[in-house]
Amino acid sequence: MSPYLPVFLLIASALFAQDQGLPGTPRGPGRSVYGEAGYAQGARLTSRWSVDTVRVGEPVTLRLEVELPAGSVPHFSELIVTNPGASLFRTRLEPMAVEYVFTFWELGRVTLPGIPVKIVTPDGAERVVRTDSLSILVASVLTGRERDIREIKGMVPVKLTSLRSIWLRVGLGAVLLGVIALIWRVRRYPGPAQAVKDEKLQPDDIARRALGKLKATPYHPERADESYLELSRLLRRYLEQRLLFRALEMTTSEIKDLLPAELDDPAVVTLIGEVLEQSDRAKFAGLHQPKDQWRLDLRLVAGIIDCTQPVFRV
Repeated sequence: MSPYLPVFLLIASALFAQDQGLPGTPRGPGRSVYGEAGYAQGARLTSRWSVDTVRVGEPVTLRLEVELPAGSVPHFSELIVTNPGASLFRTRLEPMAVEYVFTFWELGRVTLPGIPVKIVTPDGAERVVRTDSLSILVASVLTGRERDIREIKGMVPVKLTSLRSIWLRVGLGAVLLGVIALIWRVRRYPGPAQAVKDEKLQPDDIARRALGKLKATPYHPERADESYLELSRLLRRYLEQRLLFRALEMTTSEIKDLLPAELDDPAVVTLIGEVLEQSDRAKFAGLHQPKDQWRLDLRLVAGIIDCTQPVFRV
């Protein structure tokens, strides 16, 4: 595994279009990084791994935390892993922090590029702070150190001298060679199970699958509140996973106020607001929407997903 992966992460986020990065001072891999302008305004970004060394296949957490002046809001980046030697299992979002859980499948020291975080101040100004490059050592399943080999006691050497023991030795050697050959073949030619493991569904893929199931469900105007509840939950979950803000916990008005800072297309922002308001009328006002309106709203949600999906794919 190469010591530095220049295209390890694809950071799919609208903040790159702003091109307003704060100049940062490197502090070493995995340490705090402060942008000069952000630091002068009280903004501070720190990053740390949960451990310094991780073994192959074990999860490890990268945590980013920000300290901001009152009224400022952070927007964390969406990470997409492009290197087959690693997987991003999940992202856990907090008001002032985010945790990315990785698993690495190859040995060596892995270095991630700096991760940007967009800061929106109360007056609407936007700034970007970045971490330094983040490094972690991926070790073998067994490190070879004596302290890592436990509960091995009372081993007695056995001499193999008879003809029977010679054949046993040959058989064990053949089995060992077979295991080595099998491991080499699996690593060189991944089978269907490996292909399924490497398949990473993006938020738009998940939303389209859920939308397909919703379309296949019969719609009854007298139970419109149930159908629109599912449609609203689908759209909010997609916005939360795609734009990394707590859409499932926010009201429609709060989402409409936040969307202009996240999306560049005012028409898409308007469509999202219309669908959420239509869902609110069905859920809370008991409005029985006709089937034609239900089909139109399904097409609107499909269009919203198409217009907001990431430009770059894994």
